[in-house]
Amino acid sequence: MKFTVSSVAKSTARLGSLSDFTRIPEAVLETPLLLLHTRGASVPHLSYDLLQMVSTESHILQMPLVTLVDHTKNVKAFGKGIAEFAGLKEYLNYVSVQDSGTTTPEGYHEKNSISLWTRGGRKLIDPQTYITCIEALKPDLFQAIVDGDTTSNSSVKRVRRSVDDTVKFAGICANLKEKSEVLKDTPMLACITGGYNIKERLRCITELKGLDVAGYVLEGFHTNGESATNLIWEDLEPVLTETLKSLPDNLPRAFNGPVTPIILLKLVSKGIDIFDATFPWLVAERAGALVFPNTLLKGNASITETLPSVKSPALITPSEKDGSLENENSKDELVDRVFEINLKDKLYFNDTRPLVEDCSCYCCRKYSRSYIHHLSATSELQGPILLMMHNLHHYINFFRSIRLATREDQLQCLHSTLEQFVTSRRS
Repeated sequence: MKFTVSSVAKSTARLGSLSDFTRIPEAVLETPLLLLHTRGASVPHLSYDLLQMVSTESHILQMPLVTLVDHTKNVKAFGKGIAEFAGLKEYLNYVSVQDSGTTTPEGYHEKNSISLWTRGGRKLIDPQTYITCIEALKPDLFQAIVDGDTTSNSSVKRVRRSVDDTVKFAGICANLKEKSEVLKDTPMLACITGGYNIKERLRCITELKGLDVAGYVLEGFHTNGESATNLIWEDLEPVLTETLKSLPDNLPRAFNGPVTPIILLKLVSKGIDIFDATFPWLVAERAGALVFPNTLLKGNASITETLPSVKSPALITPSEKDGSLENENSKDELVDRVFEINLKDKLYFNDTRPLVEDCSCYCCRKYSRSYIHHLSATSELQGPILLMMHNLHHYINFFRSIRLATREDQLQCLHSTLEQFVTSRRS
């Protein structure tokens, strides 16, 4: 795999491309890049034909091992890798360790292994077992095994151990990869851990520099799922700035998790190149439709619709908490719906408008808010399918706008548009 930086904006946001993949050498993907999130090697709620209706472009599928580990024996027996096994051979695929869209339970780390929480329960995976699974899946690129079980509340001792284990795991993975006939030419991304401790993150980078890696994944800032949507930029920014200064400019940097669109723009402005599409999936899971401005508005163009007000989670009292907002990813946390509309809300019972005016997705061209409200209120299976089609289409267009704004040095303008939208919805 080859990564090329074509330009760097004043904000330090980077435009580039990923190319020269072994399996699909003609594929060229622009960065900042959106990985399409999958579970069990399938984009949630979307069949192959429906995915093609959302986008016919080249994409990289993010395939979390935690959703595939129980099936690696079958994939190995098939012999042609996860891409063909899943019927998605025209898509490149990237195997990550955890599912960044689902909260990973904290505190279950082991000395020589990590925990994967599968449908069948907790499984301990050591580096040798991990590489065996990767050999069976035959991905186009993969993430080294990592101990990213840290947050802003982690102790110094816990943070130090996460770095020690991550460096140790990366070294073992690199050695096993080099000896593997299947993986020796497959790009591996190393992980940078250290929580919110700048010193430990810099130590992690220093100790990983001797390894031959194709890029870096910034881990350990959250525990995936809804925790990623609650990141506080003031805490994250100084750690991120110092970390990125120490990383080589010629390798891509990835940041996993369903961060909010505003935080994502800030990450792009710092020089992050790769993200995943877990945010639109989480929104669809709670019957939400993305409605935030996803294009670079020209002039003084403003939002034409007055949307329902949304309180900041920090301002909601426990008595106001709506249990219907809870899902498997967030049993105890409040969900911020400022970037979406809630299609379970009776407000949309007779609303004949599309989810978003002028949206060209299949859902908005064919169906009304009232119909999606009916599907969501009655838990019809078509509801999350249509919402996922819209949300993914909306987010893919958002990334096109990010690349355009970076190219025209207008990323701050796009950020200001989002800030104005959020302000307009806060009560």
